[in-house]
Amino acid sequence: MTLALAMVQRAGAQSLAGVVLLPDSATPAAGVIVVATDARGVTARALTGNRGQFTLRLPAAGSYTVTLLRIGFRPTQLPAVIVDATAQISKRFVLANQPISLASVNVRDRETCRVSADTGFMVTRVWEEARKAMLTTQLVAEDAPLDAEWIEYDRAMDSTYRVVKNQRIRTSRSPTTHAFKSRPAAELDSVGYIVSDTSGTTYYAPDADVLLSESFARSHCFHLVEPPRGAANLIGVAFEPTRDRREKYDIQGTLWLDRGSAELETLEFRYTHLPDVVANAEPGGRVEFLRLSDGHWLVSQWSVRMPNVVTRTRGPQIGTGRIAVIAPAAGLSGQVARVSGVQITGGEVTRVTRHDTLVYAATGPAVVVQVTSRDSAVRASTPFMTLDGTDYSAAGNATGLIKIQPVLGGRYRARVSVQLMDSLGMPPIEQDVEARLDARPDTVKLPSSRDVVVAACPRDSLKTGDGMLYGRVRDERSAFVRGAAVTATWPSTDARASRDAYSESTLGALTNDDGYWRICGVPRGLPLALRLVTDSGTDARELRLDDEHAFAAADLVAHRMVADAAGAAAASNGRALVEISVNQWMGPPLSDVTVEITASGRTRRVVTGATGRALIPDVTPGVLTVRARRIGFKQGELAVRVEAGRNTIPILLSNVDMPTLDTVRVVGNNRLVGIRRNDEFEMRRQMHQSTVSFTEDEIKKRNVVDAWQMLTNVPSMRVVDSGKVTIESTRSNVMNPDLSQSKCYMQIMVDGMIIPPMPGDKGLDLRLLPKPNEIHGMEVFAGPASIPPQYGGMGSNKWCGLVAIWTK
Repeated sequence: MTLALAMVQRAGAQSLAGVVLLPDSATPAAGVIVVATDARGVTARALTGNRGQFTLRLPAAGSYTVTLLRIGFRPTQLPAVIVDATAQISKRFVLANQPISLASVNVRDRETCRVSADTGFMVTRVWEEARKAMLTTQLVAEDAPLDAEWIEYDRAMDSTYRVVKNQRIRTSRSPTTHAFKSRPAAELDSVGYIVSDTSGTTYYAPDADVLLSESFARSHCFHLVEPPRGAANLIGVAFEPTRDRREKYDIQGTLWLDRGSAELETLEFRYTHLPDVVANAEPGGRVEFLRLSDGHWLVSQWSVRMPNVVTRTRGPQIGTGRIAVIAPAAGLSGQVARVSGVQITGGEVTRVTRHDTLVYAATGPAVVVQVTSRDSAVRASTPFMTLDGTDYSAAGNATGLIKIQPVLGGRYRARVSVQLMDSLGMPPIEQDVEARLDARPDTVKLPSSRDVVVAACPRDSLKTGDGMLYGRVRDERSAFVRGAAVTATWPSTDARASRDAYSESTLGALTNDDGYWRICGVPRGLPLALRLVTDSGTDARELRLDDEHAFAAADLVAHRMVADAAGAAAASNGRALVEISVNQWMGPPLSDVTVEITASGRTRRVVTGATGRALIPDVTPGVLTVRARRIGFKQGELAVRVEAGRNTIPILLSNVDMPTLDTVRVVGNNRLVGIRRNDEFEMRRQMHQSTVSFTEDEIKKRNVVDAWQMLTNVPSMRVVDSGKVTIESTRSNVMNPDLSQSKCYMQIMVDGMIIPPMPGDKGLDLRLLPKPNEIHGMEVFAGPASIPPQYGGMGSNKWCGLVAIWTK
């Protein structure tokens, strides 16, 4: 096994290396095809590099005939070379100086249905020059591989073939000169260039391997054609399927060469045997070839044009159809087909490098945009632009000029933004732009400062003359801080406030994941106190929004030293940050709600913004009295406890009942406002919202044995002790189906949960209640209208009343 492997390795190690020189025997010849052929017809090819060097990998030792192919010159036939099985052969070859001129070629030369070197026709001479260029695109010199950057695209055009409905463009970089890869020539020869299956229809374009194949030459006829008008320097060799392939999906087209240099320029082709309905769509393709300065070749552009066909069934089902790339059923009975659009797929090379040396750079169409601003507050410097449906993007310079080149020609939907717009979460400006060969820029105007504020702020958050503050929060290491509370406070007046009350207005916001914050609705011309509160530090500054400016920026830094000082102060007389969140009962957030918070004799006033929220910094911890009012909703007071740090007070407003606390979540490192169920009891007791209530101290003073004994003398209810203890309402009875009336038993709730009676009982046995020493408080709601809505009240319930018990 080891010996066999070694033999295989040696058999595959033969090579022929050397250098090719121009006829002067001194100058290296780059881009020359070196072909070695043995007696069996096995061929090996290589391409010379910049210094004329080449290396041919040969299948075996033996005698090889070497031919040198150079575009614009006759082949150079060299004597046979003997390649030994044990050593690498190195040779020095010199090109013959036998140029080929296509200028005198007569296009009336007869057609041939098989082109080969021994036919002797003029068409063969032209075809062979095209073959050299195509063959060169398939070879890469070992010492100098090319790195090509490509634009690849898919375009969906409308039925007029002019308007781009959808477009997708991507860029890629690959160390190859191959633009695209087709199916093997033998498969295309067998099944054709258009293949349909259940997934759709695929169009195949011929690559160089296909055009150079023996099967392509055997299945097509060739003839010379006159050049198109205005291109007298060209000569074309046209091809079309042989007669026996006229019923297959094949291609016909023309290779265009320069008469003077014999260099290949373009390949144009179209598909054959297609239905007449797609003829106007001109399905086909185009390939452009590029000769680099060092003599190497590559495909610079290619595109394939494919019709989208809609097939519809005649008769009652007309109007329902399906989309297909091609319409194989268009000729069937009962089917009507039409072209709904054209899909174009292609690519263009934009840049070619060899190592770090630029070999080629395309100078195609460009999109040029000049961003301008009519407002000094909205600067047009360093804008950023993207083009829809592509991965094209570019940043502009300090003057607002943006340029993307090269770009696939056509119209694009551009999206332009500046840093200010990005920081405010504003959508980019959208505008149609055009890729042109000239340098005329499209102008994109930025919004005014007032437009910026209107676009960045909710519609109902701004009043006449209001402005906006925005900025970013970082810590001392320049990292963005998420969830930091920023508040803006200014002195305000309210005729309804008492003379002794200190009145101020506050708006606030929390930073997003990128540290950005925005406060809408601040007044202009008043001193503003800006404060930052976060777990990692605090910051504060004062500013004033001028009358002539609609917004101002203020970046804040969470300083740890300030935070440590605040933490030390909090240990003695800690401060609280209070977030107010107001919602309509069973509804959305409420803006323009005036909320007054009174603590230690000091009253502060805030108005909720569009999100129903407001932030109040520097609040004294403890029990606060909160008053909320808004036109159209019932006003009232709440009592709630806050602690040092950040707190949330969620409030529900109703047009039929007093304000209540909503369910709360944890914010920062503090407990939830209202998370302790007894806070609600204390709030309602202070606000006298229940019919009667009993505190833990009152229960101790009565020194009762059972909890139900506290209810014996409460108005509107009666305690009945008859083997079991129940409680009845004295206000109303229950109407039975036979119009008779029966007693109405009150509901019993323990720690927020309704306790149902035992099966068969009409009222709960009160002896099952917690012991008096386990109870924090008791409250009685004598009728359904007085029961809090979160416990089933609001007057629509048929309960006769509720007794709520809160344990410790």
